[in-house]
Amino acid sequence: MALDREDTLKKAEKLLRQGRLDGAIVEYVRVVEDQPRDWNTANALGDLYVRANQADKAAAQYGRIADHFFKEGFYSKAAALYKKILKIIPDHEPSQLNLADISAKQGLLADAKAYLAAVGAKRRARGDRRGADDIVIKQGEIDPADVDARTTAARLLAERGDAALAAARFRELSADLQEKGRTDDALSALREAARLDPSDVQSRAALAKAAVAAGDLDTARGFLDRGTAGDDPSLLVALADIELRSGNLDHAREILPKLLALNRDLRHGVVELAWSLSSANPDAAFVCVDAAVDASRAADEYDEAASVLQEFVTRQPGHVPTLLKLVEVCVAGGLETVMYEAQSQLADAYLAGGKGAEARVIAEGLVAREPWEGAHIERFRRALVLLRVSEPDTVIAERLSGETPFVATDYFADPADVAAAAVAAAAIPEPPPPPVEPPPAAVEVQPPEATPPAAPASNPQSLDEVFTGFRKQAGEDGQDEALEELKLGQTYLEMGMIDDAAAALKNAARLPRQRFEAASKLARLYKGQGQLTHALEWFERAAEAPAPSADEGHALLYDLGVALEESGETARALAVFLELLADTGEYRDVSDRAERLTRVQTGG
Repeated sequence: MALDREDTLKKAEKLLRQGRLDGAIVEYVRVVEDQPRDWNTANALGDLYVRANQADKAAAQYGRIADHFFKEGFYSKAAALYKKILKIIPDHEPSQLNLADISAKQGLLADAKAYLAAVGAKRRARGDRRGADDIVIKQGEIDPADVDARTTAARLLAERGDAALAAARFRELSADLQEKGRTDDALSALREAARLDPSDVQSRAALAKAAVAAGDLDTARGFLDRGTAGDDPSLLVALADIELRSGNLDHAREILPKLLALNRDLRHGVVELAWSLSSANPDAAFVCVDAAVDASRAADEYDEAASVLQEFVTRQPGHVPTLLKLVEVCVAGGLETVMYEAQSQLADAYLAGGKGAEARVIAEGLVAREPWEGAHIERFRRALVLLRVSEPDTVIAERLSGETPFVATDYFADPADVAAAAVAAAAIPEPPPPPVEPPPAAVEVQPPEATPPAAPASNPQSLDEVFTGFRKQAGEDGQDEALEELKLGQTYLEMGMIDDAAAALKNAARLPRQRFEAASKLARLYKGQGQLTHALEWFERAAEAPAPSADEGHALLYDLGVALEESGETARALAVFLELLADTGEYRDVSDRAERLTRVQTGG
């Protein structure tokens, strides 16, 4: 049978008027048990328990109601009820803790701290150290501005073995301090977080970045690794710097390509890092140069790549890895002039290092290309001497006279093949020594003939004689060969064999007489392929050679000017067009182009 609330409450009131408090409590309990959310009746029941000196039961009723209001967000009503509890049980911890929470939510931080301090004191008094520590930790959550309390709480968590939570607290503290401009304190808190949680990549990365920004690589070293660097360019640069200065060149070789893949423009910074290392550690510096050069090559910027390598060789003369790389870049980019200079330096470096076989390969190739250059001949001779070849001048004379073939010729070879070629060079037998003839028998000495005997046909000429003869023939034989290469290049062009055509035309362009035609064909070939850098190089080479006719010269200058304009070199393009106008008076649309470029130059 359902309880009649009104009737039951009337009965309770009647009992109260009769002074029968216990009976009234029984009736109120019946109502509250039947309708637990009848908060008014529950509160009245609590008051009856107070009158009956049953404080615990009163606190239970008040607390149940207060918890409901607290949960629903009615903080003031909840606080009033918790305070009623404290009046009857002054050390009631649940009420004090809840009042601390409510005070904190209402911004009454002093009250919140007072409630917590009271609880902590009582716990310490009764020897409950862990409970007292819980209060200290809670105090660290109350006031964001109380750095000391927050720091103490975080350290206490760490002491208790809760490293993850302690690290989280230190990270939060660091972020707040950073917002307040307290950078040093923020970094100190972050260091604690990283110490407590070594897997915290984000904190370690932030500490590394701060150290790098301050120029403190020693401190950064403690936090920085491949994981913390991630894809952050500044951290990758710092990590590469650290690895290079520590001698971990292989690690740096892995990092730098990653860095330049993220942002190729950072190659300039990588090159600057190389210069800072070049004096003390050339090998470490070369790792930087190598990565920067590869980035330039990937963008077909061969001139820039070669320029960086040349600068490094200037700083570190005879650095073999750099010279090998320079030759490789020149071959890939068609930079012949630079390549032959690099080969000369490479031969000298090998000679200085006592590597006769390698030096011989390079020097012999240089002699094959330019047999009239005395410096090349001398390099070849020194290499042969290092290899203990008997009568080196005789060997050189035989090479130049054609009696024995060159091991290497004028080539654009991959430097990786140098070692193999060196083995081949070392394997070529030396000229056999002249046979030892028995001493002649005693014969009657006859007076000499009037006509001196002719020299045996098998004796090689002297080096000077062969050298002189070769220079006389070089013009004739070389011109014929260049003309054949020019015709071959034209044939390849007509057949659509672009790579073969380019190779043949480069060969033809080596001799002055064919240079204009071969170089101009190469320039137009590269321009048609969209390779403006190469096209400009060959246009300029053609322009340096005498043109077969004025019309061909004017056409070449026009094409050069157009290519310069398309590549954005407006000043140089304007100069070419003005030169054309000076020579011709008027040529195609040169006047319009010159006028337009003049406006560009003057900002009009």
